[in-house]
Amino acid sequence: MEHDRVVHGKHRRRWTHRHSALVGLGLVLAVGAVVAAVVWLAGPDPSDGAGQGRPAASAATSTADAGHTHGSASTGSAAPAASAAGPGVGPLVAIGTAPHYMSVAPDGRFAYIADPEAGAVIRFDTASNTATTTIPIPEAPPQMVTFAPDGSRAYVSAYDAEFTVNFIVTVDTATDRELSAVPVGRGPYAAATTLDGSLLYVPYYDDDHFDVLDTASGSIVQRVPALPCPHWVAFTHDGRFAYTTNHFSDVVTVLSLPGNDVVAEIPVGDGPHSLEMSPDGSRLGLVNYISGDVTVIDTASNAVVSTFAVGAGPQDITYAPDGRHFYTANVDDGTVSVVDVESGAVTARIPSGTSPTSVAVTPDGRRAFVTNFDDGTVLVLETAVG
Repeated sequence: MEHDRVVHGKHRRRWTHRHSALVGLGLVLAVGAVVAAVVWLAGPDPSDGAGQGRPAASAATSTADAGHTHGSASTGSAAPAASAAGPGVGPLVAIGTAPHYMSVAPDGRFAYIADPEAGAVIRFDTASNTATTTIPIPEAPPQMVTFAPDGSRAYVSAYDAEFTVNFIVTVDTATDRELSAVPVGRGPYAAATTLDGSLLYVPYYDDDHFDVLDTASGSIVQRVPALPCPHWVAFTHDGRFAYTTNHFSDVVTVLSLPGNDVVAEIPVGDGPHSLEMSPDGSRLGLVNYISGDVTVIDTASNAVVSTFAVGAGPQDITYAPDGRHFYTANVDDGTVSVVDVESGAVTARIPSGTSPTSVAVTPDGRRAFVTNFDDGTVLVLETAVG
């Protein structure tokens, strides 16, 4: 193999073109067998009842309220607070063993944290800053988590270090119990549901395709070829397009929905990782892990409008709900950067802990939470003005 083992989501050495081609050939030969092998496995609570085309020049501007990749979109109940250029630093809370990724539920009252070393998802109360429940994920170490749009379910990406055991696990958020698990491809990463919650798009850390799952049945309804290796998925607010980062290919791919046809491939920085749609849908922000910068894309033209440095090894990006700032978790220098969206200036760089891997923001815009993988903590930030 020409790449290193995954270490809590960090970038590995890129594949050679020859290795990518061989893997792609193997996938073509194996697709029928893999799809046929997928089954929907009953979990501990059984009672709970296309092809790639030539790039085009543009995609439609998003207009509807799509929801937040990290589960922290506005719920529509009130306008979010104005975000501060320099957030206040709150407590550093010991949580789990190695908190990798945190997602705030759509109602903002709690979050789920995927902790691969603990083999569990941890429920976190966002008002008291405490862990309230530990949810075992026995199939494989949980790595990432995302919520259904209504918050009733969470989808957990779970895989081991060698990508030999790989599952999407569904959790009932009312009971904090696992409902079901479905085996998937190598290294399911930052999955996301469509706006109506009916489909789950699953990118893979160690493959050159992603899968589209029916959330009701768990079946794979489409396997979509992709450049190595798709990591993150974000949808436009009107649901017409999806954007994916291709971590080892240094591009963002734009897909038209529902057919998943490629309409654009946008060159970005080195090692694109996390991406997120701005609250107004006019921009897409993404972090490039290797080059240590952020790329901002205009979603009307699919053109890169700016690129600027933020820190060492930025691994996650999250917009403030008011759209005035975004936050990046810089895993290699132990900081969180706060960036002014209008100017691109880094307005604050906050020491967070050892190896910050994700930033999640409450829907009201008043708090952000930073997971620190290597010291087992979550840093609380007071993000609102005043």
